[in-house]
Amino acid sequence: MGGEAKKLPRIDFSEVDPSAPGGQAWGTARGEVMDALATFGCFEAHYPALAPRLRAELFEGAVRPLFALSADAKRRNCYGADRPFHGYLGDVPGFPGYESLAIVDGTKDESVRGFARLMWPDGGDNSDSFCGTVVEAAQRIFQLEEAVRRMVMEGLGVAKHHDALSASMWHLFRMSEYKAPNAAEKVVRYGAHQDTNWLSVVCQHEVAGLEMQSRGGEWIVVQPSPTSLVFMVGNELRAWTNDRLYAPFHRITVAGDVPRYSAMLFSVPSFQVQVADELVDDEHPPRFKPHDNNDFVCFCVSEEGALHQDKLKAFCGV
Repeated sequence: MGGEAKKLPRIDFSEVDPSAPGGQAWGTARGEVMDALATFGCFEAHYPALAPRLRAELFEGAVRPLFALSADAKRRNCYGADRPFHGYLGDVPGFPGYESLAIVDGTKDESVRGFARLMWPDGGDNSDSFCGTVVEAAQRIFQLEEAVRRMVMEGLGVAKHHDALSASMWHLFRMSEYKAPNAAEKVVRYGAHQDTNWLSVVCQHEVAGLEMQSRGGEWIVVQPSPTSLVFMVGNELRAWTNDRLYAPFHRITVAGDVPRYSAMLFSVPSFQVQVADELVDDEHPPRFKPHDNNDFVCFCVSEEGALHQDKLKAFCGV
């Protein structure tokens, strides 16, 4: 059966208030979240709170004009040599037709405004409209991402850890463009990989391209929807939960003559990632050694890391 014939689990969050944990709708969604993340490592979230109007403003009014800037302007999105993957990515070997910019602490107004000043030093309407739209969209996505993180802690019976972990979590908001190949045949713009962070949330705009790999190796094409987001487990959440949750491989392919745009929110741990004591027992011995996320990311992009498919296991597996 081809990948196109399958779909991700779809969870309805329309009746869930992210700011008010508890209640029937919350409990129902939590059960579905845990089933999906343990089995697929990902799911599609129906989330009308991120309205089609805001999505259109994000991609047409903010993201598309951003990528129309000069290469020199986009290269100003840099956080230093020791954080090369936190900012601008372009002309990366092995990733033809892929370009991306990112904002550290991208859910915060001051961070987005700092980014906009780099892109538009003279200010003006472009800068103001960009900031308002990106902050509103990023915060809407963050509200649901935080709710899902809380649901995971509750579902695992370790809810007491949520507040402390959240206090030591930061978020990267990344915007990407995948150039059209002007051909009917699919072209891979970003190859198969697992994410290195905690949770990833993907917002697609109109053009399909995100493909998730099932445990059986089949590729599932995730069609864009004006009311949905895609959640997936990163390797650090997989590590902290002692392999109870699955971190899926995924890739980006494009075809046709229309470029693809997406926006992503990544939650990233700034604490030492260590398997939770409550998730270790005789049937579930520790699978991973304590480690720092930055060290893990550096390993993943190293020559040694490139040799391994399961980079987490190769880096800190017991």
